[in-house]
Amino acid sequence: MTSPATVGQSAVEPPQPSYDIQGREVRLPVDVRDATAAVAFYLVSARAAQKLIEASGLRIAQVFPGRTVCTIGTINYKDGDLGTYHEIALTFFVHEPGSRPLPVVGTMWAMLRGRLSAYVHLLPVDGDFSREAGQAIWGLPKILSEIEITQDGERETAVLTVDGQHVLTQSMRTAGNRSFGERRQVSYGVREGARWRSESTMRGERVRARLGGATLELGPHPVADEIRSLGLPKRALFTTYMGKMSARFHGAEKTRL
Repeated sequence: MTSPATVGQSAVEPPQPSYDIQGREVRLPVDVRDATAAVAFYLVSARAAQKLIEASGLRIAQVFPGRTVCTIGTINYKDGDLGTYHEIALTFFVHEPGSRPLPVVGTMWAMLRGRLSAYVHLLPVDGDFSREAGQAIWGLPKILSEIEITQDGERETAVLTVDGQHVLTQSMRTAGNRSFGERRQVSYGVREGARWRSESTMRGERVRARLGGATLELGPHPVADEIRSLGLPKRALFTTYMGKMSARFHGAEKTRL
C-alpha cells in the first residue's frame, strides 16, 4: 500500500554509506554476483580455539563437550564489487555477546541450520584492494598473500603462501546439484582495538555436502603453527562446495575492547 506521503512521487531510498578505497568509491551494500566456495569443517579443541580468539571477548560455541568446529574455506571471487581475487578464511563458531549458552545439542543444531555467528580469525587474500576494503569497512583480519586455486576434474586444490613460506594446502572434492535460498550470517573480526560485527546474506547453487572430503597439509609459517595448535591437520568432519555463490555484505558496528 502506498502512503499519502509517497503518492505521485518516487520513494526515496536512504543514502548508503560509502568508502574511498585507493581512490575508488565503494558503496554499501557490497555485492558478490559469482564465486565458488569450498569449505572444510574440522572438529577441534574448544580450549585451544578459545585461546586463539581470547582478545575478541567472544565465547567459542561447543558442539560437543570440549569440542568446537573451525572451518577453512577457499573462495574464488569471480564477479563482485571488490573485483576478482582469492581468499582463504579460518573461522570459528561463536555465541553472540550477552546470549545465554545453548545446550550442546542445541548448539550443534544451530550450527547445522546456519544460525551461529562466525569469528574470522585469519583471512588471507591475494588482492590489495580487497585487503584494504576488508580492513577499513568490516575490520576483517585480511593480509596480503599468495593463493593458488586449481581444478583437476572434480577436485579443487588451494595453496596458501605468506611472506614466501608455505602455510597450507587444502584439497577438496567439488561438483553438486543442490541449491539453497538466502541465508543470513553474522560475522565478527577484531582490528584496531575494536570488535567489528557485520551482517551478510548468501545464496548457493551447484551445492554439495559430504562427510570427510578434504585433505589438509600445513607448512612451516607461524600462521600454520597457530592452526597446528588446534590439533590440525586431521580428517574433516564434513565439507561443502558451492559451484556458484552470491552474497551481499552490509556495514559493520564497532565495539571498543
